[in-house]
Amino acid sequence: MVYKPAEDTYFLLDAVKDIEDNVLELGCGSCFVLSNIKAGFKVGCDLVKPYEIKNGIEFVLADCKNAPFRVNSFSYIIFNPPYLPSENIIDIAVDGGKGGIEVPLNFLKTSLSLIKKNGKIYFIVSSLSDYKTVELFLENMNLGYVKKEKKLFYEILYLYIVNFV
Repeated sequence: MVYKPAEDTYFLLDAVKDIEDNVLELGCGSCFVLSNIKAGFKVGCDLVKPYEIKNGIEFVLADCKNAPFRVNSFSYIIFNPPYLPSENIIDIAVDGGKGGIEVPLNFLKTSLSLIKKNGKIYFIVSSLSDYKTVELFLENMNLGYVKKEKKLFYEILYLYIVNFV
């Protein structure tokens, strides 16, 4: 199942829409975000091939946990991963694993090897997930970040912008 754009998608898009350099989106789903940003070189990676891939987007069918890209090859990496807490990952579009952070942390760890020096990583998690563990991971890795939030009636969405220096 491909995740349809929702509040979290638009929250991420608003933050990245003006990116003009090369960008990788892990778990790109329908490629909605990639198709709405300015970047000249756009790559999407996901376990499921989108129904339609618009011109200007390169797509790689792969597990984002082991994304098959060269080290230090992207200026920007973005992802809106599955982040809902689940004991078992049944619906890959929304189930984020234990605490809702298993998938986001895997994407983040993958991103750290693929991001160029002075690059940025943008990603979303929810107040329904164990987001404090994500923050602890970033702090233990000595990664500076900015955290923005968007309040919804049932949760708070957190957008992390990690500066990789």
